[in-house]
Amino acid sequence: MTSATYQTTTLSSVHPWLKRNETSLDSCPKVVSYTHDSGSGPVLFLIHGYPQSAFIWRHVAPLLKDKISLFIPEIPGYGISSAPKEKIQFSTVGKPLVEVCGKLFPGRDVIFGGHDRGARICHRLAVDNAHAPEPPKAKLLGCIMLDIVPTQHAWKGFANPRAAVSYWHWPFLASPLAVPMMQAFGGGKLTRTGLDRLAGSNTASREKFQADGAWQVYTSLFDTDEAIEGSCADYNAGAFVEPDLQEEDQKAGRHIEVPTLVSWSARNLGAMHSGKVEEIWKPWVKPGVKLTAVPCGDDVGHYLPEEASEKIAGEITKFLDEIL
Repeated sequence: MTSATYQTTTLSSVHPWLKRNETSLDSCPKVVSYTHDSGSGPVLFLIHGYPQSAFIWRHVAPLLKDKISLFIPEIPGYGISSAPKEKIQFSTVGKPLVEVCGKLFPGRDVIFGGHDRGARICHRLAVDNAHAPEPPKAKLLGCIMLDIVPTQHAWKGFANPRAAVSYWHWPFLASPLAVPMMQAFGGGKLTRTGLDRLAGSNTASREKFQADGAWQVYTSLFDTDEAIEGSCADYNAGAFVEPDLQEEDQKAGRHIEVPTLVSWSARNLGAMHSGKVEEIWKPWVKPGVKLTAVPCGDDVGHYLPEEASEKIAGEITKFLDEIL
């Protein structure tokens, strides 16, 4: 495949029933998203992570399309949607997504859902939604976060040498040296290394992960300066902005206040945190609000929407049945 693979192989080229949208906002010149409208009812966000694109949802989306309307955006600054005009951080890339969803699905309630960095965007949006100075235009019904612990807690995990090695890309990508070093090494080459390193050992799951030329889609995208620069800015904000905001949230008692589903790789994230992922999340969800915690076994790795798509779609479906 050519270096333009990410432009020609898209979520809507694999699933023509998904509509591709380009939306221009004052805060963000171009936001690309894929949507499926069931005609009424709430809308489920599915936000991708690093080093990927909305293409990660190609296995999950078909399993959910008959159950709920879907809004699947490309994160602003990750090479497909343009960077926001404000400095990149979880709120400045998340708010344009909420605005776009409101334009495409006016007056509809929402459920935030995401994987990796997309899940961190969901976490920030869910807390801000619960404590907004004015009532949000769309009612938030739930929050789904895949394969993360809160950002502040993840940084504290660097006291564990093994965790620090696993998370080595966090401080690297946050550094001002990251962009020129990635450009010199090759962003696509580094991306391929990361995809392979964090994937699980389950052969069938790895095949699903690589299906449809996915790795070529991601590596060609992260060969672009836009994706390198935007994702490094994201990690910089994840080091210098979000941990302080989360510390302030915890001190002020600002929590997620809607039913929450977290799921993770038992092999990777679960082992890194001694099997205590559910325990880690409890203080971040308002007391009395339901937290559903589901580990994924079978030696699947970090990329749950691709490696464990049926499991994840099933857990999302059960969660939706409970909250809707």
